[in-house]
Amino acid sequence: MFKEKGYDEFLAQKLRESREDIKNGKVLTFEESRAKTQALVERKAKELSEMEMRAYA
Repeated sequence: MFKEKGYDEFLAQKLRESREDIKNGKVLTFEESRAKTQALVERKAKELSEMEMRAYA
């Protein structure tokens, strides 16, 4: 398998950062993540609808 140079270091850094985030309480529950994602989807749908309305006006 081909790995880019520096990938192992990059991955190790991301794992360290993730573990620090967990220790510091910078995490979301599944429900929180789902609610944030739903809000984002709804906001983007509204933006798209508004853009389409302006394009056809």
